[in-house]
Amino acid sequence: MKKVVAAVLVAGLLFSFAGCKKKEETPQLPPGHPSMEGGMPQTGMPDMPKVDRKVIVPKEVSAKWKAVKLTIEDKSAKSMKEYTINVGGEQAVGAFKVKVLAFLPDFRMGDKDITSASDKPNNPAAQVQITENGKEIWVGWLYSMHPGIHPFQHEKIALTLMGGVSK
Repeated sequence: MKKVVAAVLVAGLLFSFAGCKKKEETPQLPPGHPSMEGGMPQTGMPDMPKVDRKVIVPKEVSAKWKAVKLTIEDKSAKSMKEYTINVGGEQAVGAFKVKVLAFLPDFRMGDKDITSASDKPNNPAAQVQITENGKEIWVGWLYSMHPGIHPFQHEKIALTLMGGVSK
């Protein structure tokens, strides 16, 4: 008797779930809509408006940290080298110059500023400027714990932030 009741309950559940399936409809967008490319919607995040945030380096951070360690890969030579670059300093690598603008050991981004929540290396980030043959080609942040977030992308070189160097 228990087996019959269990079988009826299982059959009832399966039947009720099968009846709940709803055909998912794809929204129709007008031809030429910005999110259409080749007839298919684009994936990924929409372009967000750029917000100029002030970089604030707390005194305790600048008193403790003097430089960063970057690994720079020469993609054509298939070689990597680690460099220690002072905050405010730059390193020439072939036709490129890498300048360290700021180091924040505990990176935090607010609505109007970018700062460090502490002087501890909880979320290290370095703001760098890259020039090629004297022309600025990139300014951005490198994150040692999250190197895939907004990385510098170039066919000749790659950069990875290894961390900060304390005084």
